Amino acid sequence: MLSSALRSKQLGRRLCIRLKSSEAVGRKRKEDIMLPTKEELRIVAYRAAIPMVGFGFMDNLVMITAGEAIDSTLGVALGISTMTAAGFGQCCSDVAGNLSGGTVDAAVTRMKLQHHGLSEDQLDLKVSRMYKLLGACVGVVTGCLLGMSCLLFIDTDKADRARKAKELQSIFDHIMTDGRALFNADRATLFMLDEEKHELWSQIATGTKGIIKIRDDEGIAGACLQSGEIINIENAYEDERFNQKVDGVTGFTTKSVLAVPVKNETGKFIGVIQMLNKKNADDEVTSFGVDDEKLISMMANHVTSFIKIVQ
Repeated sequence: MLSSALRSKQLGRRLCIRLKSSEAVGRKRKEDIMLPTKEELRIVAYRAAIPMVGFGFMDNLVMITAGEAIDSTLGVALGISTMTAAGFGQCCSDVAGNLSGGTVDAAVTRMKLQHHGLSEDQLDLKVSRMYKLLGACVGVVTGCLLGMSCLLFIDTDKADRARKAKELQSIFDHIMTDGRALFNADRATLFMLDEEKHELWSQIATGTKGIIKIRDDEGIAGACLQSGEIINIENAYEDERFNQKVDGVTGFTTKSVLAVPVKNETGKFIGVIQMLNKKNADDEVTSFGVDDEKLISMMANHVTSFIKIVQ
């Protein structure tokens, strides 16, 4: 039993000596590895950065374009939030990244980048790994910034305008349809103000489709917004504020016009209600009367209340 214990102790000493010997050899080998020069490290970083520029560019380009497309279509139709649409855009970006990975690698290979000439042991050094990581980070950030350039060509407010119009449409539709019948007018339009772009826009106009946009100082609606007063015109073509180009585009002939500004709860003007071409009992176009002015003012107050509820 004593002999067995002695043998075990000797075996342990041998293993310890071997481990120390291998560690010493490893340290000696690492000390013998030549450190890369700054030029070689620069090439390491450069070779790591170039592929990541391609991947970063592809990732952001697909994510932004796909996310914006989803936001302005399914997002508006199904009530999906912008963040959810961005998540779907990221899914599309990941799929595109997997599908295009080989293409990016092949493109980088064809570039025939300068080789650093370092061995595997030199590349495994801490300083080499740091330069490689730094190059990859700089490359992916550069690629992402380049991919964001598509924002210069995208109407980023399109989805917000369409979503807001959809939210308001269910409320305003009833008012504008019944309002047109109440005034016995050919057309009724509700314009909302976009303060940042200085535009009046509407998706709610009798007999029209799509979003209508005009400058906030253009036409009768713009004049009404700027003055903050009711405008009642018997013959639009005799008023210099009337924009005749609109009739030329739509094919509609405007004669009598009644417009009233819409205020928010603080008294700030945020839109315009406009009625066109009032009809008399003989179905002939006539001018709007004083009673119509009172009625449209009441309608503007109702719209203010509805906007407060929706927002």
